[in-house]
Amino acid sequence: MSIKFLPLRPFAVSLLLTVGFFSACASTAKDVFKGVDRIVAVGDLHGDYDQYIKVLTTNGLVDEALRWAGGKTHFVQLGDVVDRGPDSNKIIRHLMKLEKEAKKKGGRVHVLIGNHEVMNVQGDLRYVHPGEYSALITENSEAVRESYIEAVYRHRVTINPTLATNPNLVMQGLKKEFPLGFVEQRTLWEPGQEMAKWVASHNAVIRVNDSLFVHGGLNPHTEYQKLSKINRQVRKEVSVPFNGEGISNNPEGPLWYRGLAENDAEVELAPLIAMLEFYGVNRIFVAHTPTQGAILTRLDGRVVMIDVGISGYYGSSLANIVIEDGTLHVMHRGTLVPFPGDDFPRGDYLDIVSDLEPAGSRLRGYVNSLDRQAAPAN
Repeated sequence: MSIKFLPLRPFAVSLLLTVGFFSACASTAKDVFKGVDRIVAVGDLHGDYDQYIKVLTTNGLVDEALRWAGGKTHFVQLGDVVDRGPDSNKIIRHLMKLEKEAKKKGGRVHVLIGNHEVMNVQGDLRYVHPGEYSALITENSEAVRESYIEAVYRHRVTINPTLATNPNLVMQGLKKEFPLGFVEQRTLWEPGQEMAKWVASHNAVIRVNDSLFVHGGLNPHTEYQKLSKINRQVRKEVSVPFNGEGISNNPEGPLWYRGLAENDAEVELAPLIAMLEFYGVNRIFVAHTPTQGAILTRLDGRVVMIDVGISGYYGSSLANIVIEDGTLHVMHRGTLVPFPGDDFPRGDYLDIVSDLEPAGSRLRGYVNSLDRQAAPAN
C-alpha cells in the first residue's frame, strides 16, 4: 500500500499541468527500434552513482569528462535508478544529459520505468535512502519543512482533534516523519513536477531488434497488448495523481511481474513462447529480481535476468549485457565474456565470471555452493 502524504499543492493545479504534458509525450515516445548494431543493457542501479559510472566507462559509453562517447550504441537501463542508495538524483541528472548527447551522435539512451520510479511519483517512499533527502537540503530547508509540518499538523487535527492536546509531542514526531529535504524531494517527484515528468516521458517496455526489454516482466498468461498501449497506460498513471489500481502498481503488471524470473518451466515456458511469437522477438530481458551477482538465463534462454545487484545495497556486483551485430556477450567486471548458451555451457560461464570476482563475493559463494552440490559423495 502506498504511503500518502499531504499534497504540496492543490490537485486541480497539478492536474492541469500534467494533462497537457501527458498529451504531448504519449504519442512521441517511440518503443520499437530496428537495425541497431550495438546494445548495452544494464539492470537496477538503486542510487549507486559510482557503480553507474563504472558501467558507462567499462563499456566505452562516456569519455573522461563523462560525455557520451558511445556513437550509435543504444544504452538500455531497465529501471529502478532510484531508492536504496543515496545518489539517485545525481544519476538521473547525468542520464538526462546523456539522453541528449547520445541522440545527437546517432545513439540512444533508453531509461525504462521501474517500479521504484513509480513508487516515488505515487508517494510510496519506504525505500528512499536518507542520503536522498540530505542531498536536497538548502539554506531554506528548515523554514520550508516548518511550514509544511504545520500544515500537516492542522490537517491531522481536523481528522483527530485529540492530537491538539499535546502539540509539541506531535510536532516532534512530524519532524522525524518528514526529515529535512523531504519537501524538496516531493517538489521534484510529485506528478507534474520535474522528475515525475521525466519518468513519464519514458517507456515501460521497448523492443530493440529481436529482443524485448522491461523492468519486471510481461505476464504471458494475460491478454497480449501492443507495446504502445502498455506504455501509454503506464505513462498516464505516472502523469497525474493516481489513487487507484493500475498496471503501474499491479503485481502482474510489467513493472512488478516476477513470473518469468521465478516460475517453473511447466508453468511459464509454453505461454512465454507464444508471447514472444506475438511480439516477433526471440527473448526478453528483465531486471527487478536480483540474481546471485551474474547475468543468468532461464526458460531455455528466452529470459535473461540482468539485475545482478549493482548497487552497494546488494553487494556492488558489476555486469551488463552487450549485443553487437546480433551476438550476445556479458561484460562482467570489465571483461567481455561469451554469453551462456548451447555453445557455452552455463557451468563454464559461471566458472569464468566467478574467477573475475573479488574474494568473498556472493557470486563466488553461490558458485562454490553449486560445486559442492555437484560433487560426488565419498
